[in-house]
Amino acid sequence: MPRISVNDSENYQSSLNGEWFSLKNDKDVARVQFMMDNLDDLDVFACHKVKIRDKERYVDCLRTYDEPIDKCPFCAAGIPVKPVRFVLMYQHDDSKVKIWERGKNFIAKLQSLCNRYQPLSDYVFEIERNGKAGDRATRYEIFPMDRVDPVDLTEVEKPELLGGLILEKDAEEMDIYLDTGNFPATDDSAPTEQPARRSAPSSRRTTEETAPAPRGGVSRRGAPASKETESLSSAPARGPARGSRRGTDKEVF
Repeated sequence: MPRISVNDSENYQSSLNGEWFSLKNDKDVARVQFMMDNLDDLDVFACHKVKIRDKERYVDCLRTYDEPIDKCPFCAAGIPVKPVRFVLMYQHDDSKVKIWERGKNFIAKLQSLCNRYQPLSDYVFEIERNGKAGDRATRYEIFPMDRVDPVDLTEVEKPELLGGLILEKDAEEMDIYLDTGNFPATDDSAPTEQPARRSAPSSRRTTEETAPAPRGGVSRRGAPASKETESLSSAPARGPARGSRRGTDKEVF
């Protein structure tokens, strides 16, 4: 790439505005707007978790639960597949889009909110952490903030999760990983931020079973998350890949 001018440099800084959401300590809070109006808007994917060098990454599964196992080399190799749910939120205190991976019990809380607040994205909520850092029993409570003005999310773009946070690999690339413990030479380093461009929002007052994503770059999602079943299956054929380890489906709330 040729050198660019100082004036042009601003044009390269708008693609990394999505970040992981985190409340690190007991009683930490954050005010957010959910970037969804119902569970059909929730980002759910069927993924395998593999280790690439010293990091674990999600890889999009190549088959639906009712297709033959050998359609996906990772399923055939016995690498577990599970639904992965990402909640996208706009956080008020830093004006950034946040990504939060949640378990099915937390998604049930979102369903209740969707039933009571419509459209959900027009309401501000405060999320409170109840649990010390590292406590696996940590829970999160959600409180409506009726007197806080929401921002206009119309021009706030959602991060592209598939192809970024979730790797898209074809069957040949998966076979190479199974043989070598690495994918072909690509930049598979785990992103700390996810791509999303957004305009500065203005304040306003307003009165699964999930199916895997397909080969080809378009998410192949199944039924809404509220109807999920955790029956995605994989039968061992040649053992887990070298360099990977079986992930545990740790429930988060």
